[in-house]
Amino acid sequence: MFEGLNFNELQQREDEIFFNAMERKWALDAAGVPPDEDKVLCFWKWQLREIEAAKATAAA
Repeated sequence: MFEGLNFNELQQREDEIFFNAMERKWALDAAGVPPDEDKVLCFWKWQLREIEAAKATAAA
């Protein structure tokens, strides 16, 4: 999904996804909703793992 992006682009996307995920998590916490039940938050967590893997590949 993130193949072909350079390290700076990966970092920029990671930062954006991280901030979105944290805002959503805080909203879910405030509403008393377990974060593991939110599909958008789970998708963003998955994307963060994919970006970490792509960054590791790009650094190698």
